[in-house]
Amino acid sequence: MHKSKARHIQLMKKYTTLALIGAIVAGIAGLISIDAISATSLVTMQGASDFHESGLMIGHVTYEVRGADGQIKQYLQGDNLITKQGTDCAAQAIFDNMGSEVCDLTGSVGFGYIAIGNSTDALVALASVDDFELDVDAVGTGKEIKRSDFIDADITANGGGGTKVVISNSASPFTFTDLGPLGTRVTQSGLFDAAVSGGNMFSIRDIPDSLGGILVKNVDTLAVTWTITLTSGP
Repeated sequence: MHKSKARHIQLMKKYTTLALIGAIVAGIAGLISIDAISATSLVTMQGASDFHESGLMIGHVTYEVRGADGQIKQYLQGDNLITKQGTDCAAQAIFDNMGSEVCDLTGSVGFGYIAIGNSTDALVALASVDDFELDVDAVGTGKEIKRSDFIDADITANGGGGTKVVISNSASPFTFTDLGPLGTRVTQSGLFDAAVSGGNMFSIRDIPDSLGGILVKNVDTLAVTWTITLTSGP
């Protein structure tokens, strides 16, 4: 076969392969874009940079926004960070809840309070295992905005897949009535053991910058569900 013809065939194969890869990528991008702009946005928040597994405890969180008509407007889910304070408090509660060597549990009734915040700082820096509260903007425009009443955890015994602890305010979701016409964007949530600001924080979740937070407006409701799985090892 003539050299120029052979090279032409090789180039055609190369570009055919590239075109196929491009078509696959374009198809995936199309699915993502459809998902992102749909009226009911179903998005999974994930990535090595914002996933954290602490020992044998793994955390997961979901957000569900509904409008005045009760229809889902946005749904997000992703893994969360279990903080150093969270593991310290867990150890303190399990092995010596009368002491305070690593965590002060005075007055604590368990990590049954879900808090949400709208700090724009949360869109810049990812949540860290060193965090002990939700972010507050330097200018004070973004902070913790709501905290749920105490939620009794729903615990499922270990049947081989780990013991699951679910804390959800879906039965009494956050409501919004004084946000103004533009609403606000929830950028963080955390799991605490106190009814008011402060207390110990067990875990935290930032909404990725790419999503710009969760937009909520007056008459919307927001249900947040935390699932903590305690595994029993290999």
